[in-house]
Amino acid sequence: MMNLKHIVLTDPDLNGFEYGMLRDFEEEIIRVTSGHPVVMPKRKLPTFIESRIGHGTRYGNLRKFIPKVEYDLKADVLWVILMGPENFPLDLFKNWDRHVGVKILYIFDTFEGQLPSIRRILDSTKWDLAITSFHGALPFLEEQTQHKWYAIPQGVKLDRFKPVAKEEKLISFSAYGRRLQNVHNSIKEYCLQTNKYYEYTTTTGLQPQLDPCENYRQYAWHLAHSFFTFSWPVELTNPKRVLTFSPITCRWFEAAASGTVILGQAPKDPEFEKIFGSDLVIPIDYTNTPENLRLIWEELWENRSSYLQAVVTRREKLGYKWSWENRVKEILQLLNLS
Repeated sequence: MMNLKHIVLTDPDLNGFEYGMLRDFEEEIIRVTSGHPVVMPKRKLPTFIESRIGHGTRYGNLRKFIPKVEYDLKADVLWVILMGPENFPLDLFKNWDRHVGVKILYIFDTFEGQLPSIRRILDSTKWDLAITSFHGALPFLEEQTQHKWYAIPQGVKLDRFKPVAKEEKLISFSAYGRRLQNVHNSIKEYCLQTNKYYEYTTTTGLQPQLDPCENYRQYAWHLAHSFFTFSWPVELTNPKRVLTFSPITCRWFEAAASGTVILGQAPKDPEFEKIFGSDLVIPIDYTNTPENLRLIWEELWENRSSYLQAVVTRREKLGYKWSWENRVKEILQLLNLS
């Protein structure tokens, strides 16, 4: 494997802390394979065209009419890792795959609404491996694209998401992502009344101009320093996003690896228990009355030490399964390159 030339196409223009996760995966591929990053090529089109024909837009199918330009990549193994299919520009180029051996495509988000963009990517070349991060997406992907797909779940860099001592946990409760209003109002009131700190935001902070990796580092610090964190399935907080399955997103890996007690509801995907063991998430009935929710918060806080010990023990036992390093090795095994 080490004699093969691996390259990873990477897009430094992508902003947002979720792209910090993408960078971590890319870095692990480069480290494990002794590979090299190559900046994704971009086409400079007139603004009025570019804004209308992006993947996922109404006129995305018109991309096929844009004259393609030459682009030459040289690699034994090419890795194309995409947060979503909308980040793929190579369909506007030709002959880019002439001098490429094995071609690996990994897409984090493969939701039903993204199918037109996914089909466009599959048509751009003959992929040796097409991988989704969601096991539940396999049936509709294979049916709708008539292509063989593999599922390899998301992961984390274990030395970024790691537990801290109980005494260092400065945040009582946290919620980094979409919230359910009933629970949000209840925990906010409880923390105000009991002088605890509840940190909530839809990103790590209000600094979108920050480098994604820096943003992601901040988020990892906050997560590890939380006693409890809330997390809910995508289909519960954003039902239009996913229609037929229950995705296991990055948030579960990040929280589990951080040694933080997770409150909320687990995804319904049966793979969830295989990855994290049973009872990773302390179930919260978000339809509960404010009075009942208050009793739950009091019980959780009173017994926080035992809850915390359970998640730290789980990480020690299962954490190796959650690493990006492990994911890279799984993909290499699929290709008999390990």
